[in-house]
Amino acid sequence: MAEADILSALPASPARVIDRWARQSPQANFLVADGVRYSYQQSAQIKSALAKYFKAEGVGQGDRIIVNVDNGAAAVMVFLALNALEAVAVMISPRLAAPEQAKIIDHADPVGILTACSQPEGARIEAGLNLSDPIGDLSLLGLSWHPTGQQNSPLESVTPDSVVAAMIYTTGTTGDPKGVMLSNRNLMFTGFVSGKLRGLGADDRVLTALPLSHAFGLSAVLCSVLVQGASLHLDASFSGAATLVRMQSEEITGFLGVPAMYTQLLAACGEKFVTLPALRFMFSGGAPLDPELKSRVEQVFGLPLHNGYGMTEAGPTIAQTRLYAPLDDTSVGFVIPGVSYQIKPVALAEDGIGELLVKGPNVMAGYFRAEEATKAVLKAGWLATGDLARVSASGTLEIVGRIKELIIRNGFNIYPPEVEAALLRLPSVLQAAVVGQALSGNEAVVAFVVVSSEDSAFDPIAARTQLRAHLSGYKIPDRIVVLDAMPSAPSGKILKHKLCISSC
Repeated sequence: MAEADILSALPASPARVIDRWARQSPQANFLVADGVRYSYQQSAQIKSALAKYFKAEGVGQGDRIIVNVDNGAAAVMVFLALNALEAVAVMISPRLAAPEQAKIIDHADPVGILTACSQPEGARIEAGLNLSDPIGDLSLLGLSWHPTGQQNSPLESVTPDSVVAAMIYTTGTTGDPKGVMLSNRNLMFTGFVSGKLRGLGADDRVLTALPLSHAFGLSAVLCSVLVQGASLHLDASFSGAATLVRMQSEEITGFLGVPAMYTQLLAACGEKFVTLPALRFMFSGGAPLDPELKSRVEQVFGLPLHNGYGMTEAGPTIAQTRLYAPLDDTSVGFVIPGVSYQIKPVALAEDGIGELLVKGPNVMAGYFRAEEATKAVLKAGWLATGDLARVSASGTLEIVGRIKELIIRNGFNIYPPEVEAALLRLPSVLQAAVVGQALSGNEAVVAFVVVSSEDSAFDPIAARTQLRAHLSGYKIPDRIVVLDAMPSAPSGKILKHKLCISSC
């Protein structure tokens, strides 16, 4: 499908989509969260009532609002209400440390902050309530509103398509977060294409615990369900055991998660075959997929584990495997329709490997209050991903690693994902992260691992010997450090810069 055809089919905004389905399929389920089911009609009513509340509070086009709440009905309805006002939902996770939250809030310069609060006993918005007037008490949705008194400069849009709908702060490799501005078109394009590639329809029930404070959850899941008129089952946190129960009881047809979630699913079922007749697809993203994990999941669930790749700045989806053509390897599939790409040669990289550049309606509007940083990655519409990639013989895209994470040891290139995959083949290793440590005129390879609690006698020296069956000698880590837990973002992404700061 050509880019022009896709763009002509896109809805204007998430708020417009919810209104359309409220008219066409009013009683169809849109959201199941916090133990409550919300139809499309009810969700549209709540969205409108919340929009009236925020408008009465002075919120308007381009104003930035911090949405600091966990996954749930409140997060979804607030996002839609702010979108109706063409305000900007700055989605952050309450699980971030206080200093991390403060840094984002200070940078975003919001007119108001939404946080969670305790709901009055028995309070819950039901379809039968009169929602024609603004909501007077946000505690009905478990929310507390805190105006900042700031007279900020609203974000201006050139066209309706360029209205910034959300700001997602990336963790970055340096620890300094950047506010990625995603437009209505970014969200609707990703939602439309991702949904089509997964074959989503009105009868689908999609389950996830991916945080809406990250583009994977907000755009590739919520907006894809919304655009296709499906139903989203949204969990605030992930539990392998609880997810298996919900898959069965709710007849879930699709599940999306990060690799760590699939590891927990396998542990919850004891790696015994699971019968889920309704389940038709499982997708992994957000982190590199280990071949052994993929194989084990496929054996247990009897379905292909599909893979994908993206980044917040690309809305986030760039490539994904196709339902009709599952792959035996862990490449990230084909670049999605409507997106162009090129691989730019990079000094020191091997032939065929270069930096991936992408261009399309998924590419962000830019970084907020960071003109130079935006210019550094956006040139003539092309987004420099910072990722090293190559195209396989079958035409699929393979992500080799990050340019900044490339380790050069004794003149040889070492790509951390390859070493991490080898570490994850070791029986007791649950998570692995590999970084380079600068030495005089050289780099050392340092690996960090989290091992099974059942293996109290993990031997890093023996592990280095075992790795020789999978890796060339120059790729063997100089040190293997065992950690109780990896520093990670709420999305599950391992924060390697924190590993380096604390342990290298």
